[in-house]
Amino acid sequence: MALLWFPLLRAFAPDELTGRRRTQRAISLVFQFYLFMLRKLGLITLTVEGRERIRACRGKLVVANHPTLLDVVMLMALVRNAQCVVKHQLWSNWFLGPVVRAAGYIRNDIEGEAFVAACRRALAEGSNLIIFPEGTRSVPGQPLRLQRGFANIALLVPADLQLLRLECRPITLVKGEPWWHVPERRANFRVTAGDLLPVAPYLACGPRAIGARRLTSHLQAYWGYDRDE
Repeated sequence: MALLWFPLLRAFAPDELTGRRRTQRAISLVFQFYLFMLRKLGLITLTVEGRERIRACRGKLVVANHPTLLDVVMLMALVRNAQCVVKHQLWSNWFLGPVVRAAGYIRNDIEGEAFVAACRRALAEGSNLIIFPEGTRSVPGQPLRLQRGFANIALLVPADLQLLRLECRPITLVKGEPWWHVPERRANFRVTAGDLLPVAPYLACGPRAIGARRLTSHLQAYWGYDRDE
């Protein structure tokens, strides 16, 4: 699919936007099927609370905590017109490169103004930009460490935020643990959509650094739970 299907979807699209949308939709369908198989095989359970809020998102920053390796798969399956910021190494990867290029994902190494412009364009087109403020998966037993990049994007674009909380009990597929180390009990995943968080109050804080700090603190409190449970 990476070498043939996704590039063909883009190649035969009437315009660039349609090509990106088709590719993003195809990626979502693949991940939906993957989750369907995991559930039917009895490997995981998945509960989604507030599914209608997720489906209603359009031109929003979708921000979530990042406890497990399956988080990206779940969000890409649930969020319509999902746009992502990807590591620049993937752009030239022989296997995944054609996919991220066809989907029009945003490289994380482009110059600051160009990066913000790319995020603004994606949101203006109605795409939803998925961001994990932690930057990488959480480490169980350690406090959340959020980077402020997401907050600066929200304030510079500007864009409201759809908050998601991801949980897994018992915890599995975490950072620093081999993927084949499975728990004794079936993993139960839960995705909870919170209220839409307006960015306007943080824009009114004065200097952007203050607004970004307060927005980051808000999410720190929102996700501040004990992941060892």
